[in-house]
Amino acid sequence: MGLASATVRDDRTPEAIAHSILTTLADCTRRRDLTGVLDLFVDDAALFGSDAGEFARGRADLQDFLTTLFGEPITYGWTWDDPVAGRHGDVVWFVAPGRAILEGEGAPPPVPYRLSGVLVQVGGGWRFALFNGAQPVTE
Repeated sequence: MGLASATVRDDRTPEAIAHSILTTLADCTRRRDLTGVLDLFVDDAALFGSDAGEFARGRADLQDFLTTLFGEPITYGWTWDDPVAGRHGDVVWFVAPGRAILEGEGAPPPVPYRLSGVLVQVGGGWRFALFNGAQPVTE
């Protein structure tokens, strides 16, 4: 196996890995950094949001989804509590209760939000294979 394809061992806890990539995702999303967000996902990743139509599969769909999202007058971000996470080799899964925080004129107050995902290790970094962000249903 060549050096370029070798995986760098990451000894952080799965919770620390999830927290790190969520932090980067939130920062890039808030800045409307299309390339930065796309680089956090593998090419065939899937993304699901709360609203009807908030689904993307693959890089082209994800780019279209983010271009629409970043074109809105408000910006998106999240805060979260400590994630619950696990790891199986080069795969980390996580769930984290949190809040969606929208900023800009007309933005609503923070709302409860649940973040979850599956991360895969690619080279020395972690990338989303699946990301889901959803408002919990209230009765």
